[in-house]
Amino acid sequence: MKILYGLCMAAVIALVGSCTKVDKGFISPTMHYSINEFTAIRGRVANSYSLVGDGSTMPIKVKMLHAYDASGKIVDSLFSKTYPVSVWTAAYDNKIDVTYSAIMAKRKIVNMQAVSINESNGSFEVNPGTIYLPLGSYTFDIEVSNSVGTKVFEKAMTLILKDGKQIETTPETGAYSLSRLIANTAAGANNGVMFNGNNNPFVVETITRFADTPNTVIIKITDKDGVVFNPKKNEIMKRPNSGLNPNPPFLQNLQDYAPDTFTPTDTALTLKYPLVPFPIVTLGNGFNMYYRIPTAFVHMDSTTTWSSNTAGNYYKGTTDSHFRGYFKDDLYDYAVRIPMRVQVPGAYLINLKLLNATHR
Repeated sequence: MKILYGLCMAAVIALVGSCTKVDKGFISPTMHYSINEFTAIRGRVANSYSLVGDGSTMPIKVKMLHAYDASGKIVDSLFSKTYPVSVWTAAYDNKIDVTYSAIMAKRKIVNMQAVSINESNGSFEVNPGTIYLPLGSYTFDIEVSNSVGTKVFEKAMTLILKDGKQIETTPETGAYSLSRLIANTAAGANNGVMFNGNNNPFVVETITRFADTPNTVIIKITDKDGVVFNPKKNEIMKRPNSGLNPNPPFLQNLQDYAPDTFTPTDTALTLKYPLVPFPIVTLGNGFNMYYRIPTAFVHMDSTTTWSSNTAGNYYKGTTDSHFRGYFKDDLYDYAVRIPMRVQVPGAYLINLKLLNATHR
């Protein structure tokens, strides 16, 4: 009898269990971002952390509801509006796509929101369209839905939009280096490095972004008095690579990155570039451009060694404690290494004044 009773009870439990409603999923009321604030530099690409589902049933779908500025005012129109952004239409190959025209064949301009949200993981995605947005702090409400339902999370993420260096030179990309080469060779002259590192005392750098389009870099190099070295007259030339029959014969320079759009003018080196960041990838020596001023066009000051330097401390010529006189003419070329990577689209003038050089 006990065995029969036990079997009956098991059957009842099984029957009741089979009628129990199984929950289709779960949507957590405590979904959140592990870091709910991120900073982006205006005009550059950046992403926030993804949304933490906190056990919610996947997949989820996330969308932006409202945006607020620092005062709490709703500014949805800033983020619903679309802006022109250059995007890839095919995969980039740095061995094949070596010219402006080849790269542009794989690019197109589309109108898109400057800040969007990845609907599958909730990550906020910032693109170069932010160049058109005001600087400041913005907070966003989001809506999350899945197979169970929908929840709204207010003030879920904050974006701080600030300006950064539109062209990165030193210290982000590298450092200016100046040296003496034995004239018409790749050889340094008796440890001829004049200064290599941050806060170069001999280089005054001025960068001006003077237009939104076209994407152009202009590099002008002058002597201490502001007299321009003329690239068109070969007063600025490629720097030879060292070694016997080196390949390549010259160290990398602007012309190598977009040879079909490089132009030397009477006053500057000019180049039309296809996209940012530019250069896209390094050719092997970081993002440095190497040039030399032939001895026929330059006088050079002789100075004692600078082991280090502080920001804003520049060489003062004959009144400087490092001044030792002048090197004899026709012995040395003046070599210049320029660190450079464009991060924000636009037209730029990079003016470099060499404080220990005088045009001949």
